[in-house]
Amino acid sequence: MKRRTTPLILCAVLIVAAVAAFVLTTQRFGSDDSGERAEQGSPGVAGAPPPQPASTEAAVLNGWQLVAGDDFNGTKIDTKRWDVYDGANSVGETWSRKQCTVSGGVLTLAGRADDAGTTCGLSWKGDQTFGRWEVRARLPVPADANYAPTFLLWGADDLNFPEAGEIDFSETWNPERQFAESWLHGPGNLKGPYIKSNPVDLTQWHNFGVDWQSDKITLYLDGQVWGVYDDPKYIPQTPMHLVLQLSFVRKHPGTPVATTAQVDWARVYR
Repeated sequence: MKRRTTPLILCAVLIVAAVAAFVLTTQRFGSDDSGERAEQGSPGVAGAPPPQPASTEAAVLNGWQLVAGDDFNGTKIDTKRWDVYDGANSVGETWSRKQCTVSGGVLTLAGRADDAGTTCGLSWKGDQTFGRWEVRARLPVPADANYAPTFLLWGADDLNFPEAGEIDFSETWNPERQFAESWLHGPGNLKGPYIKSNPVDLTQWHNFGVDWQSDKITLYLDGQVWGVYDDPKYIPQTPMHLVLQLSFVRKHPGTPVATTAQVDWARVYR
């Protein structure tokens, strides 16, 4: 009997110790799971996970429904998704598909250091009336005042400008790349309203978004509203598509500085 009593006594001691430990733990952290989660999430608690940063995508913050997009993960532009500009136009820009390259998951739009302003532009093969678009990009320096990275919506009726309208939801002419600009052209009016952002370092990666509805156009930068157009006479009402281009307009004499813009992804939403 003595040989069996010793293990039983030891087991009883262990059970008492375990119950005491459970009581102490319950008193410290609370008796339910919600109390324990609250303790773990409190600021300053050792071992607590760091707070998760809020998204900087307008699509995520506003629950936009993804329709299509391009992450530029290949080695060249996907011409099933994009039309790439090639040739001169009537306003003095010279487009070359050689100036549009894809590498390392990034699309680069490059403007040459030449008097012709040879540069890159591409348009999305898909039109819709109203919707949302977002582009993640950065605008490196040095840059030239003649070149403006421009993210815009352009009318499906390409020959009917300005009647079809144009929504420049980010257009950046300042060579320091320290603020964004927006112009709204049309319908039928080249001198529509203009908005300038607060100072922001566009040489870093940012998300540029636009929400185009029948009565209002909302501009987003890193998920935050920075401009609204709500005058109905300027808001296009016919199908449009996304355009990414490094615009060229002669701002000063002489050969421009070679300039680039880089795009990580472009997305289309409902």
